[in-house]
Amino acid sequence: MLRSLALSAALLSSAAYAEDFQLVAPVSSVTVYPQGATVTRVIAADLPQGKHRILVPYQAGSSDGPPRVNAPDGFAIGAMEVLNDFLSDPKAAYSPEQTAAFERVEAAKDALQALEDVVVRGQASVEAQNAKNAYLRTLTGAALTGADADAMRAASNMVAEELEKAWRDQYAAAVALRADEKARDEARKVVQQAEQDLNRLAPPSGAVTMLALTVEAAVAGTVEMTLDSLIYNAGWRADYDLNLTRGDDARVAMERKVVMQQSSGELWSDVNLTLSTANPFAQVDPTKPYPSQAFIQAKGKAGYGSVRTAAPQADYAELSRAGGLAEPIMEEAVPVTAAAVIDGLSVTYEYPQPVNLASGGGELILALDDFTFDAREFNRAAPRFDKTAFLMAEFTNSTQEPFLPGQMSVSRDGVFVGRSALPLVPAGDKAEVSFGTLEGLRLDYKLLDNDTGDRGFLTSSSTRVQQMEFSVENLLATTEQVQTIFALPYAEQEDLSITTSSRPSPDETDFEQKRGVSVWNLDVGPGETKTVRVNVDMDWPEGQQLFWQP
Repeated sequence: MLRSLALSAALLSSAAYAEDFQLVAPVSSVTVYPQGATVTRVIAADLPQGKHRILVPYQAGSSDGPPRVNAPDGFAIGAMEVLNDFLSDPKAAYSPEQTAAFERVEAAKDALQALEDVVVRGQASVEAQNAKNAYLRTLTGAALTGADADAMRAASNMVAEELEKAWRDQYAAAVALRADEKARDEARKVVQQAEQDLNRLAPPSGAVTMLALTVEAAVAGTVEMTLDSLIYNAGWRADYDLNLTRGDDARVAMERKVVMQQSSGELWSDVNLTLSTANPFAQVDPTKPYPSQAFIQAKGKAGYGSVRTAAPQADYAELSRAGGLAEPIMEEAVPVTAAAVIDGLSVTYEYPQPVNLASGGGELILALDDFTFDAREFNRAAPRFDKTAFLMAEFTNSTQEPFLPGQMSVSRDGVFVGRSALPLVPAGDKAEVSFGTLEGLRLDYKLLDNDTGDRGFLTSSSTRVQQMEFSVENLLATTEQVQTIFALPYAEQEDLSITTSSRPSPDETDFEQKRGVSVWNLDVGPGETKTVRVNVDMDWPEGQQLFWQP
């Protein structure tokens, strides 16, 4: 039975430790969250009876809070101490795998140095032969003045033979040098690869900080403790491949993947992996309510109430009703992480095989599972903004778990379309996914007569009549129903009156609970164009301005 870290008075005494045990505790298993991870190490040691210290390398800066230590019965865990810069030689804290990789680096460097020496000797040989050739070329017949013809012939033959031999020797030395230089260059690559292999194992560098654990053994024996640390710099996200098979029995095939990364500063080698949707960095405590004081003051005067606690949108709304300020442009919201939108729902996945992931070494992509869903395919068009309709598919998440938000690759009948994003799809909920454009369904949008005193989008007139027209043209060989969406203007101010009419009338209003957004389900035959005419009549008091763009 494991027991959590407990401090005992006996272990806090000033008695000396019987022995120090310096160990390496590589990561054995990890539980990775969308943000962060719990890293588990197993520390095994044969301890004599008595009180001892176990020293393991420790990266304090990457953890959130102190580690949690568990030990079996018969072994009491006492004080923990972080010993900064305890080891000056980082190799003393290498794991066996890191030590072997370091030795391969040293062996490769020795081999490279030997080849560097060979190249230097080869360069010297080539240079010596080059000097010999240069000397032989300086020899002339001046030294043989007065000699007979036979002597001069013999001397010239000797010079020629020596020069030929010197050139052959120089060429042979140059050929040998090229081979030696090639071998040296290959040895350099071996060194570079060995160094990269060592770096992927993330060995400690510089002075090494150690975590000292006080352990008291009731009897001599083997102790196996677990040390859990929560770190920030890791996480995973979902990624999906979706393929729509079209037809009367349309289906959506989903392949779900996990994209994981970590930059903890150490290698995760052959670790047992658990993926969790929990958020360990989520808010734990409820927000404290503060007093809410109301007050009044004279209009136009600054004072105690000039700094407001209410949201600034209220002020914009008031000014907008008065016609004195346009709707503000809001900043784009910060993307919400997967864990933040799960609303307390937590799912874990046990990956069946050990995994390897280097620190900062890129992303690890793991296959999770796959599903097939019956689907309803339909066409959707937004003629105010797009030039073509889009093919959509609706399916129900019939699994017992949610599909987390993530990126997805979409294909249509096996043909890749592009990348998009899948929102959170709870278990049992419906999802709508777009599978790309339909070039055969062309859209058009036109502004017609704009009857105002001042023509344009911004006017001080008290009335405005605007006519608009949008259409869907079918270039396909089949009749298509197109869900055509268009936002009609609306007002929430009593002084602004808006009357809209359309031919034909919409089939649905306030689509997806969005005020004024209307839907026309248009059946468009081959080669046919369906058109919708929209008339808008606006009226507002004199002296105020209209802010609206058709």
